[in-house]
Amino acid sequence: MEWLNFRHLYAFWSVCRYGGFQKASERIFVSQSAVSDQVSQLESYLEEQLLIRTTRSIQVTPAGVDLLKYADEIFNTSSEINHLFKFKKDLAPARAIKIGMVGGISRNFMYSLIVQNMVESDNPSITVVDGSYDELSKQLKSFDVDLIFSLEAPRRKDLEKCSFKKISSSPMCITGKPEIIKKLKSKKSKPTPLNIFLFNHFFEGDIICDVIAPKFGVDVLTPVSTDDISLLRFLAHSGRGVALTPEIGVQEGLNSGSLSKIRLDEVPNIEFYATFLKKGFHQNLIKSFLS
Repeated sequence: MEWLNFRHLYAFWSVCRYGGFQKASERIFVSQSAVSDQVSQLESYLEEQLLIRTTRSIQVTPAGVDLLKYADEIFNTSSEINHLFKFKKDLAPARAIKIGMVGGISRNFMYSLIVQNMVESDNPSITVVDGSYDELSKQLKSFDVDLIFSLEAPRRKDLEKCSFKKISSSPMCITGKPEIIKKLKSKKSKPTPLNIFLFNHFFEGDIICDVIAPKFGVDVLTPVSTDDISLLRFLAHSGRGVALTPEIGVQEGLNSGSLSKIRLDEVPNIEFYATFLKKGFHQNLIKSFLS
């Protein structure tokens, strides 16, 4: 009976999961030419083209997509075996978790989540890394992170392997220095024109023209648009205008009185999601963390 060469399969899996031959070679510590040779030998053995190579990119063929499903299962199981047997001493506390945080998510939200788990868990070990959704999604599928926190649910193409949970919701608000918010609320003394630093997120319709301008009767300027809630918090504190942002992102300033707010009930709440693999050796830990 012939056996599949798992070294060749691992090279193919790494190319797909890390986004190319060069990145795969860096992650598995072999030369780029060796990775290419191993994938070619796998294709010869299976008598199937798995990857379409161009000078700028690679594309996984339908046969490659099918094989990748098996490879995910195999290397997921391999990781479980390593953690259960080879690294069992390190797993005794079973409290290590690595979180991927999509750049725009609220630091206040992450802070409260981490502190809560530190209080409720014994000897937790939490690692947090920043990145785009696409970058972190690749790391999730290659078991380099256990959870992704973001403002979006998984893409449709990821739902076969990933589960998700809506873990929080925050109303949108206009926030800024108390004296600016006081003027904005006043019928007699409105700041016009008004700088509004925008939260860059998908909203139905034009939130400036449909909601903010008619609600407050001001001419609006939008000098900055960003999905970084922390930056919006700094801009709100600057006194150079107000920020349109999820309320949870400025909660600390609101609690201290350094910022004031006007809640926008006309705008849908912002949802926070946790995304994780359906299978993996940290399932119980993930469930505990999200509970």
